Amino acid sequence: MKKSLLILSLGVLLASTASAQLGFKGGINVASMAEEGKDVTRNDVDNKSIIGGVFGLTYEFTILDVFSIQPEFLFSQSGGSNNYTIAGFYTKNKYKINYLELPVLAKLKFGNKDENGVGVHVAAGPWLGYALKGHTSSKTTFGETVISEVDRDYSFDSQDNAERVNFGMIAAAGVSFGHLVFDLRYNFGLNNLLDKDANNSNDNNPVLQTRGIAGTIGFRF
Repeated sequence: MKKSLLILSLGVLLASTASAQLGFKGGINVASMAEEGKDVTRNDVDNKSIIGGVFGLTYEFTILDVFSIQPEFLFSQSGGSNNYTIAGFYTKNKYKINYLELPVLAKLKFGNKDENGVGVHVAAGPWLGYALKGHTSSKTTFGETVISEVDRDYSFDSQDNAERVNFGMIAAAGVSFGHLVFDLRYNFGLNNLLDKDANNSNDNNPVLQTRGIAGTIGFRF
């Protein structure tokens, strides 16, 4: 019995590998940041998006005709800007962070049975990100008076307490025309980038999380 299961598992693995497709993709990421603190909630913050680039490799393992697993290796530019007012003090923040990201998506596909076919897909799954570099600026004013102003790169150490590692979930949908794939996805960051222990509810640390809507065009071989 064990031998039969082993042979079956190897057969599935070989079949999946044989039908794997390598691809590449590129596009834009409309990125923003969700922020809240001790004296400010998410509803108090006026969030603005920035436009960044996203590109990288995809590797799709077909398990069934309508189901596949797609790991990706991406470079993604994230960030955003926001502002809020507390007791007359106006604060404006800007963030830019470049990530290497590793999404792993479960993908449902319909149509596109041949090289020239048309198909649609939906996908979802987790992702893990590693920040290559980041920059932040913040300015607080009261009327015309500048109270504080910060402009610096993230060091991702105890000096700024910024987390280099990020993670979250992705929901995606798209359409394919033969080897071309058009994909639209929402990227929801779960980790608090300002809290080293990654528990967003065990202290009074401010919360900063990434968000993004990415549109890409890809080619699969």
